[in-house]
Amino acid sequence: MSEFLVNLLGERLVNGEKAEVDVHSLGSKLSLLGLYFGCSLNGPCKQFNASLCEFYSKFKKSSEHKDKLEIVFISSDQDQKQWQDFLQEMQWPALPFKDRHKK
Repeated sequence: MSEFLVNLLGERLVNGEKAEVDVHSLGSKLSLLGLYFGCSLNGPCKQFNASLCEFYSKFKKSSEHKDKLEIVFISSDQDQKQWQDFLQEMQWPALPFKDRHKK
Protein backbone atom coordinates (compact mmCIF):
# COMPACT_ATOMS: atom_id res chain seq x y z
CA MET A 1 0.00 0.00 0.00
CA SER A 2 2.91 2.38 0.57
CA GLU A 3 3.62 2.87 -3.16
CA PHE A 4 -0.03 3.69 -3.73
CA LEU A 5 0.11 6.24 -0.90
CA VAL A 6 3.28 7.85 -2.28
CA ASN A 7 1.67 8.17 -5.71
CA LEU A 8 -1.44 9.66 -4.13
CA LEU A 9 0.06 11.94 -1.46
CA GLY A 10 3.74 12.36 -2.23
CA GLU A 11 6.61 11.20 -0.04
CA ARG A 12 6.11 13.56 2.90
CA LEU A 13 3.24 14.83 4.98
CA VAL A 14 3.42 17.22 7.94
CA ASN A 15 1.92 17.23 11.41
CA GLY A 16 0.78 20.03 13.71
CA GLU A 17 4.30 20.53 15.04
CA LYS A 18 5.56 21.14 11.48
CA ALA A 19 7.47 17.84 11.57
CA GLU A 20 7.64 15.75 8.44
CA VAL A 21 5.89 12.39 8.32
CA ASP A 22 7.23 9.77 5.93
CA VAL A 23 4.37 8.37 3.85
CA HIS A 24 6.15 5.00 3.55
CA SER A 25 5.84 4.57 7.33
CA LEU A 26 2.05 4.88 7.09
CA GLY A 27 1.53 2.22 4.46
CA SER A 28 2.91 -0.84 6.18
CA LYS A 29 0.06 -1.33 8.67
CA LEU A 30 -2.87 0.59 7.21
CA SER A 31 -6.11 -0.98 6.12
CA LEU A 32 -8.11 2.23 5.96
CA LEU A 33 -7.04 5.72 4.93
CA GLY A 34 -9.40 8.62 5.47
CA LEU A 35 -8.85 11.68 3.30
CA TYR A 36 -10.28 14.69 5.10
CA PHE A 37 -10.91 17.58 2.73
CA GLY A 38 -11.63 20.80 4.59
CA CYS A 39 -11.05 24.50 5.15
CA SER A 40 -10.40 26.36 8.39
CA LEU A 41 -12.80 29.17 7.47
CA ASN A 42 -15.77 26.86 6.92
CA GLY A 43 -18.09 26.53 9.93
CA PRO A 44 -19.25 22.97 9.17
CA CYS A 45 -15.60 21.89 8.73
CA LYS A 46 -14.74 23.33 12.15
CA GLN A 47 -17.65 21.45 13.74
CA PHE A 48 -16.81 18.22 11.93
CA ASN A 49 -13.16 18.59 12.91
CA ALA A 50 -14.08 18.67 16.60
CA SER A 51 -16.15 15.48 16.27
CA LEU A 52 -13.49 13.75 14.19
CA CYS A 53 -10.79 14.65 16.74
CA GLU A 54 -12.89 13.11 19.51
CA PHE A 55 -13.49 9.91 17.51
CA TYR A 56 -9.85 9.64 16.42
CA SER A 57 -8.53 10.11 19.94
CA LYS A 58 -10.83 7.43 21.38
CA PHE A 59 -10.12 5.04 18.51
CA LYS A 60 -6.33 5.41 18.78
CA LYS A 61 -6.44 4.90 22.57
CA SER A 62 -8.82 1.97 22.83
CA SER A 63 -9.21 0.05 19.58
CA GLU A 64 -7.32 -3.13 18.90
CA HIS A 65 -7.15 -1.90 15.27
CA LYS A 66 -5.64 1.50 16.10
CA ASP A 67 -2.66 0.95 13.75
CA LYS A 68 -4.90 0.16 10.79
CA LEU A 69 -6.52 3.60 10.43
CA GLU A 70 -5.01 6.93 9.49
CA ILE A 71 -6.50 10.21 8.42
CA VAL A 72 -4.78 12.76 6.17
CA PHE A 73 -5.99 16.36 6.06
CA ILE A 74 -6.12 17.97 2.63
CA SER A 75 -6.79 21.67 2.90
CA SER A 76 -8.64 24.15 0.73
CA ASP A 77 -7.19 27.05 2.72
CA GLN A 78 -5.59 29.86 0.75
CA ASP A 79 -3.71 31.30 3.72
CA GLN A 80 -0.81 29.34 5.22
CA LYS A 81 -1.24 30.79 8.73
CA GLN A 82 -4.90 29.76 8.83
CA TRP A 83 -3.95 26.31 7.54
CA GLN A 84 -1.26 25.93 10.21
CA ASP A 85 -3.59 27.07 13.00
CA PHE A 86 -6.25 24.56 11.90
CA LEU A 87 -3.69 21.79 11.57
CA GLN A 88 -2.60 22.28 15.19
CA GLU A 89 -6.09 21.19 16.27
CA MET A 90 -5.60 17.83 14.53
CA GLN A 91 -3.86 14.67 15.65
CA TRP A 92 -3.20 13.31 12.17
CA PRO A 93 -0.86 14.33 9.34
CA ALA A 94 -1.71 16.66 6.49
CA LEU A 95 -0.68 17.28 2.94
CA PRO A 96 1.86 20.13 3.09
CA PHE A 97 0.39 23.55 2.34
CA LYS A 98 2.57 23.92 -0.74
CA ASP A 99 1.12 20.66 -2.14
CA ARG A 100 -2.56 21.47 -1.59
CA HIS A 101 -3.05 21.68 -5.38
CA LYS A 102 -2.80 17.87 -5.53
CA LYS A 103 -6.36 17.56 -4.29
